[in-house]
Amino acid sequence: KGKTMKFLEALEKLKESEIFKNWNKDHKDSFLAHGFIMSSEKSEGEWQIGFFNPKSLKVLTFVILNEITMNPESEVMNKEIIALDINLIKSTVDEAFEKADEVQKEKYSTHLPLKKMAILQNSPEGQVWNITLITRTFKTLNIHVSTLNGEVVKDQLVEIFSFDK
Repeated sequence: KGKTMKFLEALEKLKESEIFKNWNKDHKDSFLAHGFIMSSEKSEGEWQIGFFNPKSLKVLTFVILNEITMNPESEVMNKEIIALDINLIKSTVDEAFEKADEVQKEKYSTHLPLKKMAILQNSPEGQVWNITLITRTFKTLNIHVSTLNGEVVKDQLVEIFSFDK
């Protein structure tokens, strides 16, 4: 399995594209809010990079693969979005996935992952790779890895389906 395109490479590719330059002219207030990637053996791993518009309180997402496409603006549940600081991205998403795998094997070995995804975002713990592993036991293992030093700052196992009323 090849290495995933680094977030900063995807962001660079996006910023050089015509579609972004045209959009950016009229959206100077919007700021970089998140990066999202789904990891699977099959997919090359397309980056989705979101920009938050503080006026409309919506996020516009670009999808970066071979081509760059733009998704329509969408509502966000959390209106308290903090801009990402690209200078704080010292670790890669692949390193964060590796760290998450270590935590899963050490602490949650009975919960084998089916799917993995990462969101680059600001959280109460600072700027993190928010790694979610969906497990065969129908739980989600959530692991926050610092973008600055690649250390795990939080991990928790959550039920996907809760059957109690």
